[in-house]
Amino acid sequence: TTTTKKPKSTMNNARNLALILAIHAGSASAVEKESSTSSLRQVAADAAAFLRIEHKHHSTPTADGPPTATDLPRFGGEQGNACRRAALEKFKNDESIQVKKDALLAIMATDLYHTAVERCGPEIQMYDRASGLVCLLEEESSYNTTYASFWGGDNSDYGYVYYDGAYDLATMMEYTQSFTVLSSNVGCLADCYLGGDGCTELENWLTYSGTICKEQFCSLKWGEIDEAYHALRVCAAQAIAQPTDGDKDEYVSATHSNQVTSNLCAFNYCTSN
Repeated sequence: TTTTKKPKSTMNNARNLALILAIHAGSASAVEKESSTSSLRQVAADAAAFLRIEHKHHSTPTADGPPTATDLPRFGGEQGNACRRAALEKFKNDESIQVKKDALLAIMATDLYHTAVERCGPEIQMYDRASGLVCLLEEESSYNTTYASFWGGDNSDYGYVYYDGAYDLATMMEYTQSFTVLSSNVGCLADCYLGGDGCTELENWLTYSGTICKEQFCSLKWGEIDEAYHALRVCAAQAIAQPTDGDKDEYVSATHSNQVTSNLCAFNYCTSN
């Protein structure tokens, strides 16, 4: 398998993550702390810019027929919502994954899950809008691999669970044991698609790891679902995390640091030549 070298700026940001963790451990100097704070602010600004640079010039519908996904603003509106809901129905109707569905429904019935939903409503809405746009773009594209098949594989419709923020929150609670443990530290979700070295912990688990071209990743806006995923994960950690190892502030900080690192990595891929 051929892999691509992670962009230098992403590697530099990984250093920022290490420094942040050092600060929490009390081993960073005052100068390092000041530098890390400044770097983190810049990283956050860059990631926020990533949300604004796309689709600004695509706000006018086409003259003939209904607007296509690329005619719409950043989010797909009602068309996108209808698209992602239809995709989610494929997940709900797949009897081959009933055990997995039942496990998620059990989580969604808990008080802890409802607490997270109440606290993170805006993040869930952001997730759904992003997945709606991705759904529309995928319908119009000629690429064979969808966001669903990348993360869920080809043997079932499980991957369509990732087109819904409320369900994805349940999956987060499943693999973090209700936000009591940190999940695998994937430094850059974009590397999972494109073959960089920030996804080594998942590459053997993903059928299509490293097989997606940059044009597909960027044009289909997969990074926007990932951005919304990270925002929801941070919000849920702030709302309900009860880590078994360490305190809540450290858990939330580590989750936020992963968010910033991964978002900047995606930004670098889609803005570099």
